[in-house]
Amino acid sequence: MHFIGIDIGSTAAKVVVMGEAERRFVLPTGWSGPETARTIRQRLAADGIQPEASYVISTGYGRKAVDFACKQVTEITCHALGS
Repeated sequence: MHFIGIDIGSTAAKVVVMGEAERRFVLPTGWSGPETARTIRQRLAADGIQPEASYVISTGYGRKAVDFACKQVTEITCHALGS
């Protein structure tokens, strides 16, 4: 089982994977949140990580574009829970 956090901001998308395999990567967001989400899904699949078999939370400006997220949370909520 993997736990994946995805933050799609206005200029960059940050991804952290924890669990059996651990990964971190940053991608430029570009002009399309859904396109960025597809790129993230492809990158995870290339690393052998299946988002469908993971618990995924998305946050940031493009959080709603991550159609494979189990939960979408605002950045302020993430900061509050983190502190």
